[in-house]
Amino acid sequence: MSRDSTFPSGLRWIRALGGNPYFWGGLGAVLVVWIGLYVVFDSFIMPSYTRHDTSVQVPNVENRPFDEAKTAMERKGLNVQRQVGRYNPNVDQDVVVDQTPLASATVKPGRRVYLTVNTGDVPMVNIPDLNGVSVREAKNRISSAGLEVGTVQPDSIPSPYENTITRQSPAPGDSLQRGATVDLWYSTGLGDQSVEIPNVLGRTVADAQQLLLKNQLRFIVVDTTAAPSSAERSPSDTTQTLNSLYVRRQGRSPGTEVQAGTEIRLFTTDDPTSVPSPADTTAGDTTRTDTTRLERFPDPAPDEDASDE
Repeated sequence: MSRDSTFPSGLRWIRALGGNPYFWGGLGAVLVVWIGLYVVFDSFIMPSYTRHDTSVQVPNVENRPFDEAKTAMERKGLNVQRQVGRYNPNVDQDVVVDQTPLASATVKPGRRVYLTVNTGDVPMVNIPDLNGVSVREAKNRISSAGLEVGTVQPDSIPSPYENTITRQSPAPGDSLQRGATVDLWYSTGLGDQSVEIPNVLGRTVADAQQLLLKNQLRFIVVDTTAAPSSAERSPSDTTQTLNSLYVRRQGRSPGTEVQAGTEIRLFTTDDPTSVPSPADTTAGDTTRTDTTRLERFPDPAPDEDASDE
């Protein structure tokens, strides 16, 4: 069949189809059905799915407990997803620190909202040894360790070094949660009264310390040949060390009157058999020599330390 004969045949078929009422009836029915489906989908199905005409405003739940924040979101028809953030010592645990979307954003009901809470284990930090440092330096060290400065007050027991730390609570080496407080006591200098040095020979350093403090005196251990060096000794070893060393000589003689807060040097040994029994020195604690012969605030003899170094 040639091309010249095919073209007239096609035209006749189109003309016949155009005059067929069933064709136009079927085409009209298809259009009606298509238009009907579009109207139903656009007016009923899509609005119920996308909620074009419905929106809610995200409430501000930052700095609120998670359970309270979740309830506020659910009341708005929003879904909540909990996320764990980095621990912040300045915020209570389980408190919302961030939210996505942000507060006041307009979203569809059912939208998922991500809440970041301050949670996790609170880090533990070791308490630094602050004895002997200035009040200002002690505060800086506490802050650097992630702790807070608690009360700062003068110590009731005098000390020769004014405005330096004489006591702290908790003790050095203890562990605290980050953000906890450390209380400090500082020296106001030597006292105005004079006190008598007790006899601490033969006692453990721990017992000697208590007796000296009771008498408004301080102490310093000037040789600990049997104890580990300060670089090797951890703070937790301090109590054990003080209980394992014995005073073989004290820098100033028992019965000497000195200014309250004076430091008494203690020369020690770890051999309890080389020191007198504390019971043998009791008389020295209570027997006062003639007050006219007492030195008033004497300095230690120059050769006293050299003989033991």
